[in-house]
Order: sequence, then structure tokens, then C-alpha cells
Amino acid sequence: MSHSTPFVDLSQTHQPNLYASSTIPFSIAFLCVGLRFWCRWKKTAGLWLDDWLILLSLGCGAGLTASLLWWIPRGLGRHIQTFGPNATEEAYIGLFSCELTYTGVIVLVKFSILALYWRIFNKTNIKIPISILATAVCMWGIAVFLLTLLQCIPTRGLWDHSVDASCNVDSQKFLFAISIPNILIDVTLLILPTPYIMKLNISSGHKQAIISMFFLGGFVCIASIMRLVSVMRQSTDADVSWNWVNQAIWATVEADLAIVSACLPTLRPVWLAVRRKLFGSQPSNTSADPSSAWVTPPKRSQASSWATRMLKSNLDDNSEDTKPFSTIFGHTGEGSHRYTKFDQPRTKTTVAIPLSTVKKRATDDKQGITVDSAWNVEYNHYSHSNGS
Repeated sequence: MSHSTPFVDLSQTHQPNLYASSTIPFSIAFLCVGLRFWCRWKKTAGLWLDDWLILLSLGCGAGLTASLLWWIPRGLGRHIQTFGPNATEEAYIGLFSCELTYTGVIVLVKFSILALYWRIFNKTNIKIPISILATAVCMWGIAVFLLTLLQCIPTRGLWDHSVDASCNVDSQKFLFAISIPNILIDVTLLILPTPYIMKLNISSGHKQAIISMFFLGGFVCIASIMRLVSVMRQSTDADVSWNWVNQAIWATVEADLAIVSACLPTLRPVWLAVRRKLFGSQPSNTSADPSSAWVTPPKRSQASSWATRMLKSNLDDNSEDTKPFSTIFGHTGEGSHRYTKFDQPRTKTTVAIPLSTVKKRATDDKQGITVDSAWNVEYNHYSHSNGS
């Protein structure tokens, strides 16, 4: 392989960009995974499969970053003539290690996202598309791992040209072929939860907030497309340490953003904590604010009197205290009487007690009820055979 490439400026370098792209995104990914586990601890919730998978993907991401940090001072980002005769061998070693760790990140992140969907929407029919996608991800991962390992037989022949090896895989076509299904799977993962979120019995503002949080993963699709573009534009001459720069940048950005996007839907407690820190306590009435979808609703205050306890709505069907007017005296047009159980069939009737009646009764009876707005009272009455 010839290393002579005419008319190149050997002082050119992309190494500062490579150092930034390999450290800053990984630091953000590391922070997001840490916050994810903090949220699980804060909610006193145990760790589930999606949490362990994202932790493994972070380990592969650390391996990808380490591979790049090993490779950069050995020639990546500079013209290959600058680093002597061993630069090509070290370039292919760096490429091989980056391909393996990159594939590990992508596969594990996708499995983590699918496990998260399974946990969140486990009572829906989403399990069928999750199973199909999981099979596709598994097949993609196996194919990429095998093609990476078998680019040359034996594998050492990829970087050691003194070994008699059979290398029949075109690296550029290989990278192009694995990028297309990867992008298609990313897009499918992005839109998969949308129809199930729209079916949830929550406000439209809450739905939009959840969908927006999931759609932030679209940045991963953009990084995947940019990586594909860099592969298509990549030169095929011998200056590999210079030609592979854009591909290396977008590959590590894609891998780290994938980890971040997988963590974002689990970071709601962080958002609430930051919001309370910046804006203080949230108002109790947030129905008009679309962002109220992420605000924890306040607990109902306990009733302060026997009257309001009797009149409160039936929130717990198993509680005797929430069955209004089951054993107290009521007032009807026929006079006061005590409700008792009859053998006749029962029907439910909802009546509105006028404020004037309630206040007038309160003046005659010290145990009366005073309210500031009309109450809709639901009680049971029995139908007698004589029609009374």
C-alpha cells in the first residue's frame, strides 16, 4: 500500500475536533445515566432490565471513547505520512476496536429502549411490534459483529499485512450497508410509542409533553444520517487516518446521543426538581398550562367536618365513609325519615341541593350544613310496589 499522496499540507489537523467529539458527548451520556439511576433511587423504585442494558451500553461507550483517545495521538485526524510506516497498522487497529464498541453501544441502547417500552406499555398490544423490532435489532447486531470479525480471515490480517489473510469485505460498502437498516430501526423506534401515548386517558397537553420527550431521540437519527453521508463522501485513497475523520466524529456522537435519548424519558424527577428550584412550588391549578403534564398533582386535603365527609364524592368504593347518605337522615318532600335497607330494587338519583334550602336548614339546626356552592348529592332510594 503506497503512502505517497502528493500536494498535501502535513500541518493540517482535525484532532481538536476529534478530542471534543469523543469526550463532551460521552460526558453528557455519563451524566444522564447517573441521573437516571438517581431518579430510580429517588422514587424508591428498583432497577429493571432497561436500566441494566443502558448501563452496559455506557460501558461500551466508554470503550469507544477509549479507542478514539488511543487512536488520535497515533494518527487519526492527521495525514498518514506524518506518522511513519506504522500509522496504517495502527489506523486499522483503531478502526476495528471502534467498530466493535460502536456496535455494542447501538445494539444495547436499542434493546434498552425496547425494554422501556415494554415496561411502560405492558398492558397494550405493543408487545408484538417490540418483539419484531427486538428480532431485527438482534439480527442486525449479529450481522455487524460477524462482518467486523470476518473482514479478514484470520482477523489479524486486517491490520497486519505480513499475515497471509483473505480480505474480501469492502470496508466502505460494509459501513454503507449497515447504516441503512440502522437508520430505519431508529425511525421505527422513534414513532413506535406515539399511537399508544395518544390512547392514554390523559390531557392533550400531557400527551404532547410525553411525545416531545420521546421525539428528542430524533437527534440520533440525524447523527446516523450524517454518518451515512460521511461514509458516502469518504475518499478511498491510502490516507485513511485523514479520510475517516468525519465518520469517526459522527459515529461517536451518534452512540453517545443514543444513550442520552434512551435516558431522557426516565428523567422526569430531575425536571421537577430543577423546576421547583428555579420557579418555586407549582400552583395547585395547572390545568390551563400545557407544562402541567409534568407537575405532580397535589394531594387532596382531608375533610374537616362530618358534613363534608358525608358529602364528598365516592373516591373509594370499598370505604364506608365514602357512601354518602347511606345511614343518615335525609330530607324529601314527604318529610324526614331514616333510610333503611329494603328488599325492593334500588336506583341511584342525583339531586342538587339549593343553597337557600341548605342555609335555611342551617339556621334551624345547629348541626346543619353551610356550603358556599351547590352540591350534587348522589343517594340510593328504593322503589316500592305501590309506586311511592
